[in-house]
Amino acid sequence: MKVGRKRLADGGPLQTLVINNKVSNVCSGGDGEADAELVCESVAKELDLNSPSLVLPSSTGVIGWRLPAKELAEDVAPKAVRNLQSESVLNAASAIMTTDRFPKVRSKTLSNGARVVGIAKGAGMIEPNMATMLSYILTDATVPKARLQSILNSVVDETFNCLSIDGDESTSDSVVCLASNQVESSVDMDEFETAFMQVCQGLASDIVRNGEGTSHVMRVSISNFP
Repeated sequence: MKVGRKRLADGGPLQTLVINNKVSNVCSGGDGEADAELVCESVAKELDLNSPSLVLPSSTGVIGWRLPAKELAEDVAPKAVRNLQSESVLNAASAIMTTDRFPKVRSKTLSNGARVVGIAKGAGMIEPNMATMLSYILTDATVPKARLQSILNSVVDETFNCLSIDGDESTSDSVVCLASNQVESSVDMDEFETAFMQVCQGLASDIVRNGEGTSHVMRVSISNFP
């Protein structure tokens, strides 16, 4: 989280994500920031990126365990880069699961051929303002950065920030959107925003249905709220 916030504060672009499972890199007794940066350096090197600051790290899993950063940097990251593929995000959605019962994937295709694809992880210790959930929204549409940030903020407030599973909060909550701008034809921004909302609504609903120990799901609609 601290490294991610630093990336946002710097205001620079992000070009890739590195996500590790099983270890949350929180309260580990070591230098969690340095460990995360070591993994980012390895990923940046393997992808031939100009700087580790272009890599956003995320961690999920057990609190209190130290991240095996050296092993991840020297062994796992190179293998992961060699195995990159663009056919499906299902493997990624499955890989970030912890106590989740099923992988969470949603997608929408726009009229210009661009897509909005999202994956998420989360099953417990989830309360408004996210907490203990991760979600990644990817699009190949060409969208100005400022507009994309505005859409992300608005949609997150109406979806992920409205979830409650067990009333508890914990660490390591993130929602990230990356746009590759690979589809250069103009995008209908209203259509894009609607698709973005539908993907996030679907993922948010999946997280609630997948909640630890859940047997019922309720949707509450509040009107005339100040």
